[in-house]
Amino acid sequence: MAKLKPDYYFDSIYDIPYGKLWENNIRGLIFDVDNTIAPYEEHRPNAKVVALMKRLKRMGFNICLLTNNTKKRVKLFSEPLELHGIANALKPFARGVRKAIKHMKMRPSFTAIIGDQILADIWAGKSAGITTILVKPLSDKDLALVHFRRKLEKRLLKRYYPES
Repeated sequence: MAKLKPDYYFDSIYDIPYGKLWENNIRGLIFDVDNTIAPYEEHRPNAKVVALMKRLKRMGFNICLLTNNTKKRVKLFSEPLELHGIANALKPFARGVRKAIKHMKMRPSFTAIIGDQILADIWAGKSAGITTILVKPLSDKDLALVHFRRKLEKRLLKRYYPES
């Protein structure tokens, strides 16, 4: 179970100290889409997400979107953000994460994944040997399978972060 513990845990993508990540030689960021940068019901990135991604690019980060969702869904976010997006990632398997790392021309030691699910994003990131950052989901709306996983994840969070 310790293998599933995120390296960092924040309320949202806006609370992550990206400057500190840069200082720790993280140069590539892999963002989950659903419930990490946007709730399921949003079909385009909002102005706040656009501003954050522009700021991160100016800081020098390479960024890739990675989702278990469809190509259509990732395209709705990757195109306006001018980012590469990978769909059907099959997280928790590491294959999609490795594909993102390769696309960004990064090494695992310089890469972090940011997502809202321990049993998908964090597990995939740990399996790929990269830094893992968990954020709270943006919405309570989930697919049925994800809803089931959330119950287990709540128990894990209480174990890893009893103060939260």
